[in-house]
Amino acid sequence: MIGWGVLGCGDITNMRGAPAINAQAESRLVSFQSRSAALAEEFAGRHGSVRWTTSRAELLADPEVTAVYVATEHHRHCEDVVAAAEAGKHVLCEKPMANSVADCRRMLEASRANGVALQIAYYRRYYPKLIRMKELLDAGAIGRPVNAQIHFGNRMPEKYATQANWRLNAALSGGGALVDTGSHRLDLLCWMLGEPEQVAAFAETQELPVTAPDMESLLIRMANGVHVGTSHSYRASTEDRFDLFGTHGLLSATSVDGPTLRLVADGREERWELPRHDNVHFPLFDDFAHRVGNGEPPQYTGEDGLLASRVIEAAYESARAGRVVAA
Repeated sequence: MIGWGVLGCGDITNMRGAPAINAQAESRLVSFQSRSAALAEEFAGRHGSVRWTTSRAELLADPEVTAVYVATEHHRHCEDVVAAAEAGKHVLCEKPMANSVADCRRMLEASRANGVALQIAYYRRYYPKLIRMKELLDAGAIGRPVNAQIHFGNRMPEKYATQANWRLNAALSGGGALVDTGSHRLDLLCWMLGEPEQVAAFAETQELPVTAPDMESLLIRMANGVHVGTSHSYRASTEDRFDLFGTHGLLSATSVDGPTLRLVADGREERWELPRHDNVHFPLFDDFAHRVGNGEPPQYTGEDGLLASRVIEAAYESARAGRVVAA
């Protein structure tokens, strides 16, 4: 049985993380930690954990906690993961991995040094349609991959488009939509196509009264030669495009969160309707808990989670320097 400690009592924990733990047969909720005592106590009562605390150190010292779900703000991920690893706890950390590649590497080093598992919560890798998409790509269904087009626009409602929203405060979030929703798409890109190699990017705050960019556009060259065009925006109307083009056809997961996968190749078209789980975090927690409980490494490790962060850091460096940057 995996005893879970949870760092961070926000929406993602409330709506997805805690319910996923409670639904997983080999897991139980042991403790919540928040800087707010009232919030930690509320979450413990709502989700049925054994106890709660305002102290990270107290949660990590709990002998009944064998794994930690890190669901704090982006800028806290590194310190929280390193502390958990040094306490001998396995870690499932929310995305993006951290606000810098250097911090990501610190997290990896801590997990290796202490012999614990580390996985980043890129739950879309568990979508049935995206698993099928990768199988088709690897089987050569569209020939050799040549190009990819990715776009996610989600116009921020005016009431949330302020500096008080930590996701729009660059010092706390580490960037704009590219970091938040974009990191999921970049993770899928690297899962499908492998290592990123070079990035050229623009990142600007054109409209919103915040320090984070509200518009980011990238051109990525993957190590296998595939060219990727991708844009991420808090200003554009909602669109969620993820298309891979090959020498013999197209694989389209547009929209990513919808059920439809489409293959167009050699003059024919096929479609699959493969809906995601009602709680998109459950397959992630289920896989992690089962593997860790059996003494196995995670299916996807912290090294996998690092790839999206490499693209993000290279993108912001490119935007600042006005040149192509190695990823």
